[in-house]
Amino acid sequence: MKTTELDVLKDPISKLFRGYAIPGIVASLSMCLYGIINGIILGRFVGPNALAAVNMASPIFNIISCIGILIAIGGNTLTAISLGEQNKRKANHYFNNAFYTLFMITVVIFIMVVFFPHVLARIVGANSVLFPMVVDYIRTFGVFVVPVIFNILLGISLQSIGKPQLYMVGNLLSVVLNIILDLILICVFDMGITGAALASGISATVVFILFFSKFISKDSFLRVGRWKVELKAIGRMIYNGSSEAITQFSAGFSFMIFNWILITKFGETGVSSFAVVQYISLVVNAVIMGMSRGLGAISSVNYGAKEYGRITELIAVAIKIVTLVGVVCTAILILFKSPFISLFVKDNLQVMTTSSEIITFYSFNFIFVGANIIINALYTAINNPKISAILAILRYVLLIGNFFILPLMFGNIGLWLSFVVAEIICVVVSYVCLKKTMQKWSLN
Repeated sequence: MKTTELDVLKDPISKLFRGYAIPGIVASLSMCLYGIINGIILGRFVGPNALAAVNMASPIFNIISCIGILIAIGGNTLTAISLGEQNKRKANHYFNNAFYTLFMITVVIFIMVVFFPHVLARIVGANSVLFPMVVDYIRTFGVFVVPVIFNILLGISLQSIGKPQLYMVGNLLSVVLNIILDLILICVFDMGITGAALASGISATVVFILFFSKFISKDSFLRVGRWKVELKAIGRMIYNGSSEAITQFSAGFSFMIFNWILITKFGETGVSSFAVVQYISLVVNAVIMGMSRGLGAISSVNYGAKEYGRITELIAVAIKIVTLVGVVCTAILILFKSPFISLFVKDNLQVMTTSSEIITFYSFNFIFVGANIIINALYTAINNPKISAILAILRYVLLIGNFFILPLMFGNIGLWLSFVVAEIICVVVSYVCLKKTMQKWSLN
């Protein structure tokens, strides 16, 4: 398939890797940069409790975004495979079914987060201190939930039609707007956590307008047009995207449980400390997620064309790179954890001490998490959500189990090691599945 930017079926894997993975990584890193700066602004100008409140509200939006991911990735897998089969009509059919189905779902989500934020704040376990801030953040950011969720579908679709650079530009624009609005709304107008939510929502809306304009253009490879409803296609999208949705839901659910444990054992200090660690870890997660989203589009198109050797080469390169990134980032975090923590927290020795202890053990998680995410995303991209879902469920079942078992054996250290142990076990299982899949491809 010849796209306007890159030839996914013919260009060398090294060129595609640079063309897709690097823009994906840059886009994710730009969002990560915003997350870090946002954390610094909140921590220093509003206080550690603001960090804790955002950290408690985040699982809600992680779980909500799993709906967007369910349709976006599930639909885009079918769209990209159709593009690999040189069937533009079918690709547009799948794209429009995904677009309008997602719109209907997001309207329901909008009503839920805007009119019932108190219920959601209670679900995540916010105590009396954090409750008002968590409610404000959920309600304010919830106003923009439609463009936020649609940016997932439109961003992934841009990659499938050979425009990963535009996806990158959109994310960079979002970051610049976010930072500017944060400085204005939080530092100048003293709007606190509400200002942070407004900044994120407004910037997401601007990017949505940019992305959406490309899919109503007459010369676009994929266009928003008439919706010919096909329930079977929607069912296939849900099935194909289920593994990624399970991953997102499980991540949000497990962090919700983790926050419950932290606030029970350590109070606001524990949640604030882990929030600092999460902001710092955004860099590693951004590299991994940016790479996996970009490479997923390449894998789907090549799978549709039965170019299995190209997929094998691509995944081998990706796993080596994310593992190397994980090792380097683990070393950097352990060696320079104090300066990093001091960026977010000032004059709170308890939060700084707890954050330092968490980083010492939690950071080893980065060595293994990249391979798990890449392999999991591959199975979604090649229309095998069953294995992808099994791996995703295993990963978070192990994680939640570790939250309760390891502290009994190792105390607080066991709690911080829960993430590392879950990733190590899961990466072994993932490699076994990947080896069997590649052996099967070699016979075709």
